[in-house]
This record gives sequence, structure tokens and C-alpha cells, in this order.
Amino acid sequence: MRRIGGSAIALLVGAALAAGLSLPVAAGPSELSDPNDARGRLDVRLVTTDLAASPLTWRFETFGRWTASQIWDRGYLLVQLDTKGDELIDHVLVLGSNGREIVTTLMRVRRSGQQVEVGSIGGGKDGPRAAFVSVAIHKLAIGADRTSFSWSVLTSFTGTVCPRTCFDLVPDLGMVEQPLPGVTPSPSPSPS
Repeated sequence: MRRIGGSAIALLVGAALAAGLSLPVAAGPSELSDPNDARGRLDVRLVTTDLAASPLTWRFETFGRWTASQIWDRGYLLVQLDTKGDELIDHVLVLGSNGREIVTTLMRVRRSGQQVEVGSIGGGKDGPRAAFVSVAIHKLAIGADRTSFSWSVLTSFTGTVCPRTCFDLVPDLGMVEQPLPGVTPSPSPSPS
């Protein structure tokens, strides 16, 4: 099985970091829709999450149909995670193709920006317009005393309609803040 190229992942993670996708926004719902706002096969229509228990799972539904062979070395779906609460991306879940099937990888992003492959994670195709990734929470480095983490989705595709690479960000600005599984937020003290 051919692995996803390290230079392609480095380029994508670098683009994500440069896009400034590290500011959390509102608490995340289980479904997050995105408009038809990017060219190419990987324009995201809907992200569905199951983040209440490990493994954490993200399902991507796109506007266009695609296959593993159509995105081979041309398209990637990424979930960026801020698990330490310091406005930096700490992990990236990468979904790509080896030409025959979907392959998924967990990357850790060091403070220097260097990316280190942690290993393979769950994931696959889920119909003609969808795919999913999942990761066990114990594979992630969670910051001390954290009760939540933040996530965002980035897709990239290069092809005939996207000769210079088309990107789609979900949400379009910021990240979604999500409670860690099994953690309930403490109520705010009422004003006296």
C-alpha cells in the first residue's frame, strides 16, 4: 500500500496554519453545513460528527461525486485539531488515496511546525460523495486540565477545474470548540 506523500501533507498543513485557522468559535453541533463555495470534487456540503465518545469521528459529504482513484495524489480531506488550547494546530487527521483505496494518517504537529506521522487511523469511503475519519482519543496529546478541543476541516483538490489547487474550509472562519468526551462543562456562577 502506498502511503500519502509527506511533502503533500506538509504543504497542506502549512497552508492550514497560514490560513489562521486557530481561533475557536461557538460550540459545535453534530452537523455543520457548508455552502457550495469551492471548485473541485472536494467542496464540502456537510460535516457530521460523533464526538461524544472515543473514537472521535468526522464524516464529510461533498457536493460532487468522487472515487479513490479520482483523488489519488490530487485531493485530501483534513481534520485539524487544537488539543492544547494554545491557538496552534496540534494534530491533523489526513484522508487521501493510494489510487485504489482511501488511506488515513494521524500527524502530530510540533511547535516548530514539523509534522510527525503517528500512524494510521480509521477511515474510508462512505458512498459516492462521502468519507469518514476516526481517531481514538488516547492517540491525541491533550493539554493538561483541558475540558475541550477545537477542530476544523480543510479539503484540497487539484485538477482540470482547479489547476492551482482549490481549498474548502469548514467552518469558513475559526474552529469549532468541542467538549472532550465524558466532560460536562461547569455551570457559570450566577451574579450576586
